[in-house]
Parts: sequence; structure tokens; C-alpha cells
Amino acid sequence: MRLPVLVLCLLMAMPAAAVARPSPWPGGAPEVDPGQDFFRHANGGWLDEVAIAPDRPGYSTATQLTETAEARVHELLEAAAQAGAPADGETAQVGAYYAAFMDEARAQSLGGRPLHADLMRLRLAATRTALAEVMGQATASLHGSWFQLSVDRDSRDASRHALYLGQGGLGGLDRAFYTEAGNAPRRAAYRAYIARLLTLAGWPQADSRAEDILALETKIATASWTPAQQRDERAIYNPMTPAQLARGAPGFPWADYLAAAGLGGADRIVVVERTAVPALAHLFAVTPLPVLRAWAAFHLVDNAAPFLAKEYADAWFDLHGRTVEGKQAPPPRWRQALAQVSGGGWKDMAHSRGALGDAVGRLYTARWFDRQAQATLAALVDRLKATVKTRIAASAWMSGQAKAEATRKVDAYRVLIGAPATGDRYDGLVMRRDDLYGDVVRATAFAWARDRRRLALPVDPQAWAITPQTVNAYNDGAALTVVFTAALLQPPAFDAKADLAVIYGGIGAIIGHELTHAFDDQGRLFDAAGHARDWWTKADTARFTALADRLVGLYGACQVAPGLTVDGRLTLGENLADVGGLQLAFEAYHAALAEGEAPVVNGLTGDQRFFLAFAQLRRGKRRPEALRNDVANDPHTPDGCRVNQAVRNVDGWYQAFGVGPGAPLYLRPEDRVRIW
Repeated sequence: MRLPVLVLCLLMAMPAAAVARPSPWPGGAPEVDPGQDFFRHANGGWLDEVAIAPDRPGYSTATQLTETAEARVHELLEAAAQAGAPADGETAQVGAYYAAFMDEARAQSLGGRPLHADLMRLRLAATRTALAEVMGQATASLHGSWFQLSVDRDSRDASRHALYLGQGGLGGLDRAFYTEAGNAPRRAAYRAYIARLLTLAGWPQADSRAEDILALETKIATASWTPAQQRDERAIYNPMTPAQLARGAPGFPWADYLAAAGLGGADRIVVVERTAVPALAHLFAVTPLPVLRAWAAFHLVDNAAPFLAKEYADAWFDLHGRTVEGKQAPPPRWRQALAQVSGGGWKDMAHSRGALGDAVGRLYTARWFDRQAQATLAALVDRLKATVKTRIAASAWMSGQAKAEATRKVDAYRVLIGAPATGDRYDGLVMRRDDLYGDVVRATAFAWARDRRRLALPVDPQAWAITPQTVNAYNDGAALTVVFTAALLQPPAFDAKADLAVIYGGIGAIIGHELTHAFDDQGRLFDAAGHARDWWTKADTARFTALADRLVGLYGACQVAPGLTVDGRLTLGENLADVGGLQLAFEAYHAALAEGEAPVVNGLTGDQRFFLAFAQLRRGKRRPEALRNDVANDPHTPDGCRVNQAVRNVDGWYQAFGVGPGAPLYLRPEDRVRIW
């Protein structure tokens, strides 16, 4: 699971501050009482001074880390793209793709011509079967689809892969975009955008078709599952044969769709949203064919727009960047190119690998990864794993049976640090400096062919879901692995020479967070072999659920902006990991001190520095539009609520800062949630 996205949460308007005094903690606001708003106490000075760049939806410690990694990757891509530079196969591929994206003049000269063949195919699609075949090929092209196909580890058998099928059709926009009344202005902007792209593509009746498409996608959104529903591991695992899928979701030509995706021989499909898929199949059957063709044309152009002439790319940014995320300007072209070639996005795990991400990762780690940092972090992980087992043994609510299995599970976990042992290879992938659109399509088709081949192969236990140049960490419950990337292991996230309190409050809490994911509301469903099964007693489940529900209530009451509160159910897994990880790190920190006592630095005790480090690593601010999207879709709580709700559940925080009854963040000892 991902390392949390860092965004701003405003709990409340702060009272007029006392005369500011220098903070013993860089970026802090000592005039703000810790028990009033610890997030602002730790970060208020930074929040007041930092500016969000016009081309970003927010700024945070995560952004700072990402900027460092991006600058390094940018240097690698520029070197690879130098004409005549000696290069092996991978470096030549990287350089060609980057150079193609950076050739803005050629993209402008081509206009919309790269789309013509794909648009003509849609114009000539005379049947629903023909359109379903186009959707089947979306996995290997820039076409759109009402359904998402993917190959992933089978959560019921961690040794093999499974084919998954889920809801789609919304072009990267979230369900709430269509269904919430407050999004009406954004929907109007989306309708105008649809008409704008169809006009650029020369599609007939662009304005009226835009209205049809918006109405159609609203129906798709209404039938779709919410992000919170999609977190339910038991509900999203529904294996069936293609024949069972066709019977359960009539109205869609499934055989033709699967054959077009290269899956004509598939005998088993795991359906994710079991009620949404039949509803979307029915909707496909009753929607007029001209509307379906227009929908397909719009989504083709929407997917392709960033790789076309300026009028297409500008339209795309006006909707996706300005309207949806609140950005004021598009990213520089080199950063757009970097995202395509290397990946590395903080939020988007699905696209974080880039077209040649592992090739770039090998270049990155060869030059910048500190092997000593790997050894230091491994030692920290071992201490945190020992602390997890100690806390499990001391748990007052777990049965002996559950404790024994949980301990075996901790022992079974592998921690991978820095870079994967192998990683994907790209033999046979053709990248041309003069064919950006073709490069994108070929890279997409290459990746899908690789994924299809994996269906017949055992799972590689060393495989990573992200690249080493990605600033991130995650827990893979089925593989029983936790991953920390090379790009994450840099200041301010990690500095092996830092104060022990800062190390444990920073990267230590991240380690604890990822280990706790093994026992959050979904991770707990996987046993010590990585299989999803119910290994808890009924009493264990009841006690865990009662404690987790209390956390849902605590976070769900936190306001991130006027009228906007956290979804405690959507964010439950990350909140459990935050609270549990912080408690684990605090206990491990004190174990690391042994019989000694932390020194006082700048008037701050070791415990104070620990909690301040935790808050600093999670500081950030977001544009209002981006914050609204985060609350609707992101399983991570926005930063202010995230920090404040986590610390108020840890006894040591109260003692460190003298927070007592009457403080807004005070929780009675019996109300503090202690699970792991």
C-alpha cells in the first residue's frame, strides 16, 4: 500500500496569535498551542511561507522529495537523448522516447493527424460488437473502455496471477464529479470540454453529443461503486468463467471484447464491482449507437490530447489541470515527458512505472542509491518488526490463536529496499524520435502483452509494483512484502546521520505505517501465507471492528475545509496504519534509547522532537479543487487531520507537550484507540 499523499487539512480558524517568537523547530509556529492544533504548531511557519507552484495542485514534503528525484531523472533523460551519445539498447529507447516528447515543433506540425486512423475506425463502427472490440483493444491503445482489464497477483493464491475486470467509462474523473450537487460548475466545464475536443476532431454535432455523453457518463457513475466500496477485499473478489460473466452481465458482447484484448483463451476472470459490471453492460445495450460512437471518439481524443498539437494539449490541461486540480499552468514539457518515460508519480500507483520506468530505475540507482542507507534502514525495520511482535503478545483484545498467526505473519514479511533485484525489460519495444503518438501506442501495447504473458507464469516474489525513482513505499499483503524505494530514502524523509528521535519520528513512523498495513481492516484478511482467508475468531473480529469503528468516528468528525469532512470509512486502512505505525515507532524509539536518555536540543526533549518529526514529514498544502478530489477519492486523510488525529491517540504525545483536559485535541485515556 502507498505511502500517504501529503495534503493540507484546515481544522479550524485559528485565534489571533500571540507575538510570534523564533521556533526551535524549523517551520514551526510555537505561538499555536499543541493541544489546539498540533499540525499547525509543528508546521505553521512553513505553511504561511510556502507557495504552491502554478503547475502543481499542492506542495508538501512529498513534493520536495519528488523534485529532487525528478531533477536527477531529468539529467539522465537529457543525457540519454543526446544525439550520437553512446548508448545500450535500454538507454537508446529512453533517449528516443524522451526526445520524441520534447519535439514540440513536430507535434504542432502534425496537428490532429495522428488520430485520423483511429477516428476513422470509430466512424465506420456500424455495430455494438465493433465498438466492444475497440474497447477490448483499449489496453493496447489510446482508445477508451467501459471496463478495466488488469493482470495482478491472485489474492486467493499468491503464487499465481489472475485476470481482473472492473468498472470504467469515466475517463479518469471520479464518481463524485458526476453525482454531487457541489460539482455542478465543474460538470458544466466538462461538458464544454467534451464539445471542444469533438470539434477539434471534426466529429459531427459536437455540442449536442457533448450533452449526450455527459448524461451517459452520469448514468455510468451512478451505477459505479464508491471508492469506499472498492476497498472491501471480500466484496471485490468474484471469480467466474467468461460464460458466467456473459450470463450475469448480458447486453455486452463479452467474447468479442475479450478476444480483441488478446484474451480469447481466458477461462477465469475476477470481477471486481459485481453489481456495477452488469449495470454497465445493460447501459451499453440500450444506449443509441451514435452516442456510443461519440463517447468513444471523445475518450480517444481525451487520452491522446497530451501527445498532440498545442490546441489539444491546452484543452486537456484546462479541464484536467485547471478545473479538476486547480493548477494555474501546465507543468514544463520536460516534466510531462519524464512522467511518460519514467513515471514516478506519488499518488498514481497504476501509472507510476512509466513506459520505460525500470530502465530509468537501473540508471538512477547505479548513480544515486546509497547502499549504506539500505543497511541502516534494514536495521530499523528489524527493530520495528520486533516491536510489532511485542505489542501483539501484549494485546489485551486478541485471542491466543490470532496472536500466534499474527506473529507468524510478521516473521513471514520480507522488506525490499532501494531497487528491485530484476525489474521489467524492454527487448523488442520500438521507440522512434519522430513518432510520439506511435511511441505511446507501442509502449502501451508492449506493457499489455507483457501482462498477458504473466497469466501463464508464476508470480515473481522479487517483482515491484513501482520503480526505484518513485518517492513511495507500499505494503503488498498477498506477497507479504513491504517496499521502500531509493528515491524515498533521502532527506528530509531519511538521513542516517540525523538525531535518533527524528529518524524514528520520520522514517520510523513510515516503516511502522507500512508494517501495520498487514493488520489494517483489509490487510488483516491475509494470513501468514499471503492468502485471503478468515483466520480470526469471531470474538477477535468483533473486538477489532469495535475499535476500528471508533477510529472511523474520530476521523469522520474532522473538518478539512468549511463544509468538507474526512470520509472515515474510505480512509480507515490508512488511519489504522498511521495510528498503529506512530505507536510502534514511539515504542521502538524508546527501546533504541535503552537505559540512556535523549538529550535536550534547542529546548526540545527527545519525545517532542519525535512527534515534531512525524508532523513535519506529513506537512503540505493543497489547492481547494485538489483537496475536494482528495476527500472524495483518496484513502489517505488530508495532512492536518491526519497528524492531529494520529497524535491524540498516543499517550506519549500528551506527556511530551503537557496536553490536558480542555484542549481541543484532548482525548480521555479510555477514548484513545489502541489496536496495534
